[in-house]
Parts: sequence; C-alpha cells; structure tokens
Amino acid sequence: MSTSLAQQGGMRRPLAASLLTLSLAAGSINAAGEDDPYRVRELHPPAPSAGWSGSSPHPCPDQPAPHQPLALVDAVDLALCFNSRTRASWSAAKAQAAQLGVARGTLLPNVSANGTVQRLDQRSTPTLPGQRTQATGALSVNYLLFDFGGRAASIEQARQSLLAADWSHNDVLQAVLLDTVQAFYQLFAAEEAIVATAAAEKSARQSLDAAEARQRAGSATRADVLQAQTAHSQSRFARVQAEGAAATARGTLANRIGQPANRPLAIVAPDDLAAQRLAAADVDRLVETALAQRPDLLAGEARRRAADAAVRVQQSASKPTVSLFANASATQNEPGIDPRTGALGVQVSIPLFTGYQNTYRIRAARETAEQQAAQQDVLRNDVTLDVWRNFQEVRTQRASLEATSDVVASAEQSYAVALGRYRAGVGTVTDLLVAQSALSRAQLQRIEARFRWNAAKAGLARAIGDLDAALLPASPAAPK
Repeated sequence: MSTSLAQQGGMRRPLAASLLTLSLAAGSINAAGEDDPYRVRELHPPAPSAGWSGSSPHPCPDQPAPHQPLALVDAVDLALCFNSRTRASWSAAKAQAAQLGVARGTLLPNVSANGTVQRLDQRSTPTLPGQRTQATGALSVNYLLFDFGGRAASIEQARQSLLAADWSHNDVLQAVLLDTVQAFYQLFAAEEAIVATAAAEKSARQSLDAAEARQRAGSATRADVLQAQTAHSQSRFARVQAEGAAATARGTLANRIGQPANRPLAIVAPDDLAAQRLAAADVDRLVETALAQRPDLLAGEARRRAADAAVRVQQSASKPTVSLFANASATQNEPGIDPRTGALGVQVSIPLFTGYQNTYRIRAARETAEQQAAQQDVLRNDVTLDVWRNFQEVRTQRASLEATSDVVASAEQSYAVALGRYRAGVGTVTDLLVAQSALSRAQLQRIEARFRWNAAKAGLARAIGDLDAALLPASPAAPK
C-alpha cells in the first residue's frame, strides 16, 4: 500500500489506517510463532552432550579440543558432542517436535486478513465514470468444530512420531558410545601389541645372538643361524604390522570423536569395564530388561502407535466436517459509496465421492500399521537374540582371558628354559624358536582376549539398552 497513492486520490484515511493495522497485526501474529507458544522446546531430547549420566554439565564447546593424553570418559564426551550421527539425530528429534506444534495448531481457528488498494479508470460504466481510488479490507475466521476425531488423531500421530524420534536419538547416542568405547579399547590393544611384538623381536635377536655365538664356538651349524635369522625377520614383520594396525585404530578413534583421522592422538591406559552387575545377572532377566528399555524397541513401538493414529486420520477424512466461519469486509471508494459486508455461519462439508481415493488411503494406512506391527515383532526377536549372543560372548571372553593368563605364564617359563638350555649347548635351536614363537602368540592372545572381553561387556550393555557412565572405569583425569 502506498501513502502517496492514497493522498493523490483524496482517500479518507480511516480505512487506509485500518489496512495498515491489519497488516502489522498479521505480521505480529506470525512473528509470535517464533516464541514457541506450544512450548515444544520442552519436548526436545537432551543435547548430545547431556545424553548420558557421565557427561559434563556444561554444553559442548564450539570446537573439539581433546586433552592429551585422552581418557576414556573424555573420549565419550567428545564423541557425543561432535560425532555427526548424534547431531543429525538430535536435529531430527527437534524437527519432529516442531511438527507436533503444527498439529496442535489445528486446535485454534485460522484468521486471515487481506487488503488491496487500486486505482480504477472506468469510462464505459454509466455510473461513476472516470478515475477513482478503491481500498478494500477483509477479515475472515475459520474454526473447525468437529471432524470425527481426525484432528485428535493427527495430534496423536505427531506426538508418537516425536516419541519415536526421541527414542531413536537415544539409540544413536548408545550406538555412538559403544563405537567409541570399542575404538578406544581397540587402540589400546593395538598399542599393547606393539609393545609385545617389540619384546618378541628383542627375544628373537637374543636367540639369533645365541645361535651365532654357538656357531663361532663350533657347537652350532649354519642352519641354526639361518633359522634364528628367519625368526628374527618374522618378528620384525609382526612389529611393523602392529604399528600399522595401531595407526589405523588411532584414526578410527579420532573419527569417532569428531576429529580428522590424521590428527595425533594419545590415550590413557584404561582399566577394564565395570560389568559385575552384567556378568552376575541371569540371562532371562537381561532379556526382560532389554525388552523393557531398549531405545530402538521403544522407538518402534511409538512408530507403531503413530501408524495406528494415521489410520484414524484417513478414516476421518472420508467423514463430514463441521466448521464455524465468519468474515467481514469493507470497501472505500473515492469518489463513490463505501459498501460494508459481513457473515457468520456454520459450514458442513460432506465428501460424497472422491474416486475411491479415501478408500485406498485407509487401506494403505492399515497396511502400513500392519507392517509396523510386524517389524516390531521382528525387532523383539532380534533383541532377544542380541542379548543372548552378547551374554555368551562375555562368558566366553572372560574364560578366554583367564586361560591366556595361564598360557602366557607357562610360555614365559618355557622360553626361559629353552634359551638357557640352548646357551648351555644342550638344547636345539628348534626347541628355542618353538618356545619363542609360543610366547609371542600367547602374549598377543592375552591382549586380544582382554580387548574382546571389554568389547563384549560394552556390547552386552548396549544389547540391554543400559550402556551408561556406570560401566566405564574411573580413569585418571587427563592433564589440562
């Protein structure tokens, strides 16, 4: 609307001012929506930094700045803050909360205002020929009174979809936490493997030195020296492979905590995960716990209820609706008369025939609900299998770790005896190399068993939906 245009036409100002007021009022009403009148922000899930009980109370920093060396709890904090999966799932949950606000908006009437200003030039009209300025303003209100439950079903569908998004976000947090814990222990195991293979290389060097000494003394053959050299080369190869595996594991952990894979990263040696409550629990009780609190299972149940609500939405679409409407308009002509109109009434809309679209929309909604129910049954079965497998893995790896401890102790004694006998000239190089190889394997097996034991405990906690700070060891604080 142009003020100069109104002045040129000699338009009386009350209606012009009213049009401007309507425009400003409409703008202020729309802007009020930014203040969250339905308070959907209160329905947002916790921020990723507050997604687990061990997280720091302060919000995530703008940029990841990990302490060096990095403790396990610090790695988890960084992963929850900066892993892109947690940010994506949090944003999805917030978007779904906004959709609930959209659905709740149908409980209130729709109010719209329209205004036009135009300059007319009428020469063929017998009445009021010539030019004039015309301003028109209209206000309309439409309020849905009854729709056979469709509006309530839409709100319920949005609410259940929000619950599903919140539980899915929780599931992503646990998945990221599991990946980070396992990547941390994998890096620790890889660094331990470097130490073990370096020790094996040193032992192989000692065996080679002993073989060369006996050859010089005339009590060993060239074949003994060559066998020792081969064993030493193989041990050096194993160390190089272990260093490469550690570099890969370091990049994987950096990726989990939201940093470039090529960033240098040092870690604090972690204690074993505290899983006494899991190891001592009965598997049947663990399955019951998983079925009651697994976030992906709860998200699936919410999606199933949302699908049921969608059926009711489509069923109501084929039934009548009753709405209250009101409108008022005013026109100001200069020169000319100024008509005023208004209406108030009740509108009934009855869908008589839609080409069977509603019939098939209802059928599609029912099939979707049936599909969600079937997927939920599949998920429940998968959850029980997941708990069973992880429970057995914890038991197996705990027994394996105990066995490897005995194996390492025996292998260390066997190697010491074999080396002493060979140096004394009463043992063979074959016996020495066999004992040396057995010791190296036993040490690597113990490292691998410890990693698998901790990974299995984290996996079991994840399987029952209970992976939290209570499982993590109280690692020493990283230096600031």
